[in-house]
Formats: sequence, structure tokens, C-alpha cells
Amino acid sequence: MIISPGSYAVSELKMPVATLRDEATQRARDFAWDQWSQMGVSGAPPGTPERRAADPEALLLFTLEVGRHDPRLFDEVLDWLVLNEHLISVQRLRNLCVDAVDRSLVDAALTWVARWRPRARLSSRSTAIDRDEAPRPLFVGLSVPVGRLEPAFEAQGWLRPEFQPSKKSQRPDLHAPINLALRLRRLLGIGARAEVVRALLTIDAPRISAGVLHASAGFTRQNVRESLQQLQDAVVVTASRVGGDELYALRPFDWARLLDLDEGKIPQHHEWIQILGPLRLILRWLNHDDLEALSEYMRASEARVLLNQLESDLGFAGLAADGQSAKGAEFWNEFVRTVEALLGDL
Repeated sequence: MIISPGSYAVSELKMPVATLRDEATQRARDFAWDQWSQMGVSGAPPGTPERRAADPEALLLFTLEVGRHDPRLFDEVLDWLVLNEHLISVQRLRNLCVDAVDRSLVDAALTWVARWRPRARLSSRSTAIDRDEAPRPLFVGLSVPVGRLEPAFEAQGWLRPEFQPSKKSQRPDLHAPINLALRLRRLLGIGARAEVVRALLTIDAPRISAGVLHASAGFTRQNVRESLQQLQDAVVVTASRVGGDELYALRPFDWARLLDLDEGKIPQHHEWIQILGPLRLILRWLNHDDLEALSEYMRASEARVLLNQLESDLGFAGLAADGQSAKGAEFWNEFVRTVEALLGDL
């Protein structure tokens, strides 16, 4: 969708940073709890069953950031990972990381999982790293922990108390629509083929370009091309050329029958990579210690720079902002609208 000035009610008085940060963080936490509770995490009871297929790695990376505001969410998702590591792609998880903070959180989490599940495929190959900045508390708003620290996180510059799996998590119900990606991985293996089939099956279009499949798959273009060729060789995917574009399709009826699904109830696709990725980075930015100390002009300027960096993903998800022409401090209202649109799309 295109965000227009009338899409969301924004006061003439600019929304304070704290108000936007608190609202965005709470709604992100609620979303993460609801998604994970339908995937087997112990916690809040799920609400309405999700009809959209989850993206496990995009959700996990998002939760490693959001969970810094909710230690129970953070720890219960890692507990789930100890039990269900065989359903997660390490390569894909790393592919979705965009900066050093993402990578440090992922490496810490994988190292911790390997400690409690020694044979896990998820074991991190990283080692302790030197940092220019001092280690900081993992959980936002909490003081530096005392007592024994968790070594997997300390090695990555994050301070948190040592902890153990709660062992409360369950294996996901693979028949639930939200868990379609996990079910396809049990059928096709952990790799690009399962992601390509998920996109072809759930995107509401008769034929889909290789570019769209690459954006959804979370693997390299070469991985996606090879998977498409393998699926064509197996005669389960067809290809056709329209102009300069190669378009791909499968037969939804055949896959619905294989998966024992009503063809009209195939789980829906959502651009989770392009929604959760930008929202993760916006939440991290909103929690910078010095953000509220900036002048209105400088804060709006930094917000503009951030949205420019996220422009490609936002445009792909249909969330391109209409207010890039707003001048100076007035751009803050456009930034708020974009954040509200991302939250609304959850």
C-alpha cells in the first residue's frame, strides 16, 4: 500500500520519541508472542489462528531484537530453538543479518543452543571477538547483571545472567497454517527448494518472477536458480518467458492434495523479510540512548536517512512512504506514519 497523509491520524504536535518507541515496542512484543505461541513456544495463549505462513528466520531475527525488551520472550524462544533446531536454516538466518548487531545476537544465540544441544546443526562457528566498545547489558532498561554471566553472550559483547532452557516448549503443529514453512522443510529439506515452493504456493499470483522468489527465499540468486532448475527437472514447477522475464508456477491443487489442504485454504504469503527487517532496525534506532537529546531537526534528519536505507524493502512490501518531500523537522510525522504502517501490517 501507499501511505498517504490521511492514512493515519498524526497530531499536529509531533509524536514524542518515547511515545512512539513504547507503542512500537509493545506492539512488536505482542506480535512476537502471538506468532511463537502458535509455533510451540510456552507463553501467552495464542489469539486468532494465523492464516499467514510464518517466515521462521525473519521472525527469529526480529525476536532477538524485540526480546531485548522482554527477557521471558527472549529466553522462551531460545528454549524452543533447543528443541526445534532441526527446523531452522543457519545459512538463511545469517543471510538475513544486515549489520554487526544482528550477527552478534545470532552468534550468541547459536553458541548458547550448541551448549545445550551439543549435536545441534546450529552451533556457531564464531569465536569471541574484540570490540572497541565496552560490553553492554543485553536487556534494555536493566542494569549490568551481577553474578555468573552467560559466556555465549559475553563473548559477543552482551551481558546477561547465565541461564538454562526452561524445557517448556513444544514441537510445532505442522498442520497449522502458520507453520507451513516448517512443514515444507520436513518434506523438502532445509534449503532454498522449500522456500521457493513456499513462495510459489502461497503468493496469490498465477506466475512469479525469479526476482520475487529470490526476495522471499532468503537465499542467494544462485541458490534460487539451482532450486528452480531442480524443481523443473522433477516436473513440479513450470517456467515460461514473458518479454525478458522468466516466470515460474506450480499446480496448487496438486500441492494442496499432497499436504491434505483445502485448495481455498492454502496459507497466505506475507512479505515478512521486508516488513520485520525494517521494523527491527527502526526499533533498534528508536532505542538509541541519545535520540531524545537531538534537536527536532536532527532527529527528523536521521529518521530520513534511516528510511532511505530501508526504501527498497519498504517499496517491495508496498509500504513506500508518500511524504519524502516533507521539509526539515516536519519529516518526523512522515516517519511516524511509516512506523504505524509497518506495525499495522503485522
